[in-house]
Amino acid sequence: MGIRSILVHADAGPGSNRRIALAIEVAAQFGATITGLGAEACDASLVAGDAMLLETLRERTEVELSAAEAHFRSLTASRPNIGWIRDQGYPDKMLALHARGADLIVTSRPQRGDSPIYVPKLPELLMRAGAPVLVAAEGSAAFSGRNVVVAWKDTRESRRAVTDALPFLKRAQKVVIVAIDGGEASSSVQSNDLVEIAQKLARHDVSACVEIAPKGAGTVTESIEDAAGRHGADLIVAGAYGRARLEEWWLGGVTEDLVMSSSKFVLLSH
Repeated sequence: MGIRSILVHADAGPGSNRRIALAIEVAAQFGATITGLGAEACDASLVAGDAMLLETLRERTEVELSAAEAHFRSLTASRPNIGWIRDQGYPDKMLALHARGADLIVTSRPQRGDSPIYVPKLPELLMRAGAPVLVAAEGSAAFSGRNVVVAWKDTRESRRAVTDALPFLKRAQKVVIVAIDGGEASSSVQSNDLVEIAQKLARHDVSACVEIAPKGAGTVTESIEDAAGRHGADLIVAGAYGRARLEEWWLGGVTEDLVMSSSKFVLLSH
């Protein structure tokens, strides 16, 4: 299965430019359609039940969604096969809902202070979407995906991520499966495990090499980032791990570090 449809969250501000540009780059590589999603929650609690204020809030939301569509269409004007969806609702929930029609979701890293009314909560999106999520790198570097590092841990999420990443891995010139060995007996990495993954990929015409890297004094995420740097990779593939807390999903550990601190594009699957 390839990537034939991409869903990207769009708003009227410059913060959406990077993720829309990424969606365009990936769509060009795979010949995929791009659907922009304008979503903004109309929070009735802000108006304390005042019907007139609530209607004003809804009207303002519609104006902002229209502006988001105009911004999206201006950035994608030169591209064929462009679609648009608008919805009044929390962006993460709307993205997860409309992921039913997409092979890939493109988003960007959350910024401190972002409101869930306007910006998707990435933990909720990752845990609910049922589709891989590509997180844009910071800065202006274009996405290539020529060299890819797969951050491997023998879990369901990592296996899912490898399968979801196949379209990218098939296009890559270099794929390295990297496992971080923490040095503890309970978490030791078996080279045979990595060989099995490489063999699986070979059956899909993906040539991959394997590497067991010591954790060293830094974090696991820093070790993965170092590996990506050594191999010239701009894309890291990883499983997304989370935990439920008070009926909300929260990212933890390596997933959160990759999202918040990695300098690379990150493809996550749960």
